[in-house]
Amino acid sequence: MSVDFLKTIRETERDCEQDIKNAEMAKQNAVMEAEKRTVLKVRDAEIQAREEASKILADVKDRTEKEFVKMLNSFEEEQNEFKAKAKKQEKKAIDFIITEIM
Repeated sequence: MSVDFLKTIRETERDCEQDIKNAEMAKQNAVMEAEKRTVLKVRDAEIQAREEASKILADVKDRTEKEFVKMLNSFEEEQNEFKAKAKKQEKKAIDFIITEIM
């Protein structure tokens, strides 16, 4: 009976060792799967962040261009006003010179 008991203990040890190996493999697989999912999530987050940054930059560029055009139009209006004033002054000066000469 003692030999059977020792065989049973040995079989139980082997079963436990196999269960431990299986558990270790399952643990390794779970860790690898979690790492893989984490890497994919990080990549997705990076891609999404780049896309959002591109959208923000495009919006800023668009607003900057609109503001630049607005400033250019304003400067052109001012320039046209100055040209008109200069022409008036030039005409007055010419009229003054002509009246002085005659």
